[in-house]
Amino acid sequence: MNSKVVKFVAGAGKTTFSEEYMKNNKNGVYLAFNNSVVSDLKNKGYLCKTIDSFFTSFVFPKFVNVIPIISNGSKIKYIDTEVLPSNLKGIGNIKIHKDGKIFNHKNIICVSMSTDNNSLHARGYFTNSNFVKYIFSREYLNLTDDLRAGLADYIIETYPQELIEIIKSRFSFIIIDEAQDLRGYRENFAKLIFESDINLIVLGDDNQNINGGGQWFENLIADEKRNQSFRCADGVCKWIRDNLEIDIYGNSDDGKYVTISYEDVLKYDDGKRILLYDSKRGKNIPIINQWRGKKETIKKAKGETIEEDIVVIGETLNTKNRYTAITRTKKNCYSTLTNKSINKK
Repeated sequence: MNSKVVKFVAGAGKTTFSEEYMKNNKNGVYLAFNNSVVSDLKNKGYLCKTIDSFFTSFVFPKFVNVIPIISNGSKIKYIDTEVLPSNLKGIGNIKIHKDGKIFNHKNIICVSMSTDNNSLHARGYFTNSNFVKYIFSREYLNLTDDLRAGLADYIIETYPQELIEIIKSRFSFIIIDEAQDLRGYRENFAKLIFESDINLIVLGDDNQNINGGGQWFENLIADEKRNQSFRCADGVCKWIRDNLEIDIYGNSDDGKYVTISYEDVLKYDDGKRILLYDSKRGKNIPIINQWRGKKETIKKAKGETIEEDIVVIGETLNTKNRYTAITRTKKNCYSTLTNKSINKK
């Protein structure tokens, strides 16, 4: 293995770290989970992609002439099942398994990824044949999001060494950021690269794992830890250290954490403060509906740096959601969470 794992707290400078590395080491690629993370470096001229777009633009074209069921020279198109004609809506139910089987719901289709494209189209009718022939047409590879994920997993499982060699021939290193968010084929891809001899740097924050993935990254031993946040005030960080038991330190005394009641939340709506919440339900609904300033879910705000005070509402948010929300701001955090209502799970 030729990998390095760096675990950052929120606001500790993952983007700056990545930019410096890419500036001083040429011919690399920066990969992350979503576009909001990628855009910061991409706008500065560095080669940055989501893992989805990396497979779309770089990996899949290398395999269209390798995988039998894909017609040689196929162009790759992405399809939205919502706009397909009614006779093709069922394409949304077709799945590719990493072992090469093709399914409609739980039923195995009689062709697989090893079926030759010419043989596929020479066959007469079989169950779901119109869907499969459309996906693997003679000119196009038509993919839904689910089919893209399935095809990626199939390549990772079936052609791991070929994939590694293709990447090594093009890139001198890979940075994978926000690794705590990876799951499914994205996580399998990160594992494959991590265990290869490709120069890989894996970045992330265990405590911001709020998207249901990240177990693999959480279990990795960090080669380096960065606990100094350049975003959050130490007054906010101290509350996190004392109550969430996360080792994070701020860089200023300009902000604090203040516990407020649900009854007083709207008093803090000055039109500038940002409201963050887990979901629109229960006691949150009237507050969200009446809030005059900007409002976002915690998941949507993840990755943002908020220059204004934030108000976070919730009764039993778990530690990771609470931490992710609190660490968005450079200033003060006003929250309905009390020490008794912290859910550590």
